[in-house]
Amino acid sequence: MGSFLVIASSFGFATLGIFGKLAFAAGFSRNLALFYRFLFALPLMVLLVFSTKGGRPPLKTLFVSFGLGVIGIGVEASLFFVTLEHFGAALTGIFLYLYPAFVALISHFFLKERMGLRGGVLVGVALIGSVLTAGVFGGSSSTAISPLSDPTGLIAGLLTGGWYAVYILVGNRVMRDSDPLWVSSGVVAGSLFAFAILAGAEILNGAPAFPESGKQASLAIAGLSVFSTVLPFATLYAGMKRVGAVRAALLSTLELVFTLGLAAFFLDEILTPSQWVGAALILLSVLLTSRHGRE
Repeated sequence: MGSFLVIASSFGFATLGIFGKLAFAAGFSRNLALFYRFLFALPLMVLLVFSTKGGRPPLKTLFVSFGLGVIGIGVEASLFFVTLEHFGAALTGIFLYLYPAFVALISHFFLKERMGLRGGVLVGVALIGSVLTAGVFGGSSSTAISPLSDPTGLIAGLLTGGWYAVYILVGNRVMRDSDPLWVSSGVVAGSLFAFAILAGAEILNGAPAFPESGKQASLAIAGLSVFSTVLPFATLYAGMKRVGAVRAALLSTLELVFTLGLAAFFLDEILTPSQWVGAALILLSVLLTSRHGRE
C-alpha cells in the first residue's frame, strides 16, 4: 500500500504539464491558471489536514511554510509554466528533473558539502542528458521546436530545475521537524497569495477573470487542483510513512516516466531517439542520487 501511494503521487505530479497545456488551450494565462489551481486546492488541503491531524500547528510552521509557498513554489511554478508555454509537457518535465544535479552543485559550492566522485558522476550524467534532451544531437522534439532555437524556454527550463533544488534544500533545512501535511497546506496558501496578486493585476489590466470556454476551462482547473496538487501531496506523505523516505524517493522517479507517457498519449509529444536517451540519463542521475542518500 505504501508503494502504491507513492506511485500514485508520482502520477499526480506528472499530470501537471498535461493539465497546464489544457489550461492554456482553454484560454487561461499562466498566472490565472496557477491562481485557480491553488485557490481550489487550498480548502481541500485544509479539510484533509484537519480530518487527519486535528488541532492547530505552531504558528512558526505556518509562517515559514507560507513563505516557502510565496518565494519557493511561487517562483518555481511560474518558471515551470513559462517553460510549458514554450515547449511540450515532456520536455518541461525533463528540465524539472535536473534538480538533483543542481542540489549536488549548490551543496558543493555554497554549503561546503564535498561532492566526491559519486556526486561528480551524477552531475556529469545529468549534464550529458540535458545536452541530448536540448536537441544538440539528433534533431528537435515532436513539437518541431528545438530547445536550442528557443533561448527563453531553454533558460526557463534550466532555472526551473535550479530553483526547485533551492526550494528543496531550504525546505529541508528549515522545516525538517515539522509535520509535512501542515507544511504542504502552508505552501499552498503562500502560493495562492503570490498568484492572487499576479492574477489580480492581470484582471485589473482588462484580462477576463475566467475564459469563456466553460467546460474545458473547468476541467483544466479541476485537474490542476485535484490531480496535480491535492492528490500527490496527500499520497506522497501517506506513502512515505509506510515505506520510508529512501524508498519513496526511488519510487518518485517514476514521475518522469509518467510525464513522458502521458505527454505521448494525450498530447502526441514523441521525443527523438537522442532525447529519449537524454531523459534516461537524467532519470539515472536521480536514481544515483537516491542510492547515494541511502548509502
